[in-house]
Amino acid sequence: MKNVNFFIIALFTFFSSVFSQEDSKEKWLIRIGAHDINYYPKTSPFKGFFLKKNNSFIPVISSIELEHHIKKHIGLYIDASLGMIDNPRWKIENNFFMKISPGVNLYILPHNKFDPYLRFGLGYHKFNNYLNRELRISETKYFKTNKTNFLLLDGGLGVNLWLVSNFGFNIQSTYNQVFAKQSEDYLNFWKHNVGLIFRFGSLQSHHDHKTIGETDQDNFSSVVPVKEKEEEQEKKICCNNKEDSDNDGILDQEDLCPNQFGLKKFQGCPDTDLDNIPDHEDKCPKKFGRKENQGCPNVVFSPILFSFGKFSLSPHSLIMINEIAEIMINILPNSKFYINGYTDSNGKSYLNKILSEKRAYSVFKALVSKGIDSSRIEIRGLGIEKKKGRCVEIIIRKS
Repeated sequence: MKNVNFFIIALFTFFSSVFSQEDSKEKWLIRIGAHDINYYPKTSPFKGFFLKKNNSFIPVISSIELEHHIKKHIGLYIDASLGMIDNPRWKIENNFFMKISPGVNLYILPHNKFDPYLRFGLGYHKFNNYLNRELRISETKYFKTNKTNFLLLDGGLGVNLWLVSNFGFNIQSTYNQVFAKQSEDYLNFWKHNVGLIFRFGSLQSHHDHKTIGETDQDNFSSVVPVKEKEEEQEKKICCNNKEDSDNDGILDQEDLCPNQFGLKKFQGCPDTDLDNIPDHEDKCPKKFGRKENQGCPNVVFSPILFSFGKFSLSPHSLIMINEIAEIMINILPNSKFYINGYTDSNGKSYLNKILSEKRAYSVFKALVSKGIDSSRIEIRGLGIEKKKGRCVEIIIRKS
C-alpha cells in the first residue's frame, strides 16, 4: 500500500510539473491526502472534538479533490473520499464509507503562500452498516434508519500552504449535515483532510482574437476574425523575487497594469470592449469605439434649435453646448468640427444665408468660451434646408 501511495504522489507531481512548464499561470488544483472522519458524541458537534476515540483517521490516500478557478477568489471543486472507518457513535467498526461532494471554495488571500478559504458543498454520502441497528438516545428513546445512501450539505474552511508556486500542503475541515427523516443530527459528522496540493493549467485564453476593422470612415460594420500567429514559447519564470500579481503571464516589472489581467500586446493591460485600444488609453473602455474618437463610438450631436428669425441661444441650448464642449475636450480632443447653420424656407434666400451664418457663429462663440480651440472649428452658413429647419448642426470633420 505504501508503494502504491508513493506512486500516486509521484504521478501527480510529474503531471503538475508538466502542466506548469507549458504555461506559468494556473487555474486547476488537485488535492490528495488522507481523511479523518469524526462521529462526535450526539449531544454536541464540538464535544470531544479532539478525542482520539471519536476520530477515525486513515493514514493512506483516501481523499482526492479537483478544483477549477473561475475567478480570482472563486473555485469550483468536486471532492471524493472513501475508505473503511469506525463510527463510535453507532458502535460500528471497520465499515465502508463514501462521500462525493461538488461545491465552491471562496479564497480570502488568493496568490499568497498562506492561502485560506471557505468552502460550501452539496453531496452524496454512503454508509453501509446502519441497517438493523438502533442508536440509543436516552433510557426510553432510540433512533434507527433503513437507508444507506444520503444527501448532505457541508461547509467548512481550509488552508493551502504553498512551498513553491505549484506545490504545497493542504489541511481542511468540513461539517456534514446529513438529510434523513427524523434524524436530527444523529448521522452528521466532521471530515478533516490533510495532504498535498498541486496547481497547474492556464488562466489565459488560447482562443483566436478578433480584430475590428472599418468598412468606411463613419461606421464599423464588420468584425474580421484574425488568427494571430502563435508567439514563441514564453520564457520560464524561474527566478526569485519576480512576481506576476494579476496572473497574466507578464512580470510586474514589465506590466503596465500589474493588478489587472491583460494582454501581452498591450504590455499587460486589458482591452475590455475588444476595440484594439487598451483600457488605460480608452475613453470609453466598455463601448466598442474608434481610435480617432479615443476609443468611443461615433458621436452624433443633437441639433441646436432657434426661434423664427432669431440667432440668439436659449437657456436649453446653452445647457446642450456645455455637454457638447465636455465631449469635445474629454472624448474627442483631437477631432475637428463643422458648425453648419440652417434656416427654414421663409424669407429671401440671401437673407437666410446671412441668418444661418449668424446662428452658426453664435454656437461657435459659445463653444470657444468653454475652452474649445477655435482652430478646431469651421463655420458654415448653409442657408435654406427644408429637412433641417431653423437649427445648427455640429459634425465631426473627416480627416
